[in-house]
Order: sequence, then C-alpha cells, then structure tokens
Amino acid sequence: MPASQTKQAFWMVVGYVLLIGPCLRRSWKPCMSTINPFDRPPRQISEWKWAWLNTIYGNYEDGVSGAEALVWTTQGERVLYRPNTWPPLRAWLWSAWRNSTNTLSR
Repeated sequence: MPASQTKQAFWMVVGYVLLIGPCLRRSWKPCMSTINPFDRPPRQISEWKWAWLNTIYGNYEDGVSGAEALVWTTQGERVLYRPNTWPPLRAWLWSAWRNSTNTLSR
C-alpha cells in the first residue's frame, strides 16, 4: 500500500538535502530491475549501497543514478534521462527531484 501523500511530501523535502552526499560520492551499485513494464526483460540498473535509502528513494524500474532511466519524449519515444549531465548531478536530479520517494509511492 502506498504511503500517504503527506509522508511522501515530507521525505521528498528531506531527500533534497539528504541525497546530496550519496550522489556526490556516487553511492550506488549495479543491480537488476525488478519492475519491468512494457514486457521489457530485466536489465541492469542501480540501487543505493545502503539498503535503508532504497526503502524510500529506490527505483527498481529505472535505478537511482539516472544513468539507466528511460523517460518519454514529446514524440512518444523512450530515451535516456540527461545522458550528458555530470553523474552526481544527474543522480540528484533523478532521485531527489524528478523521481523522489518512488518506493513509497508503490
């Protein structure tokens, strides 16, 4: 059952600050996707090195670093999320800003 919107909003704001350090340290490791929409086979993504971070800010479809994340374009295509962005910044933009509290919403 998904967490309440209030709880998600709280952890989203906390994540803006909390995830700065892990993103700067590139504290993610490879793992396999466990959520695979569109009949996509499991693929290698990333998860936080610390299990407790994954309970709130994990993303088992597209990973936490943003490097493997696929987003929709206005033309209806799926492309990599910000492929030319510095990896720590891309991870922060993906996990703290765009995709925050993904695990709590499921």
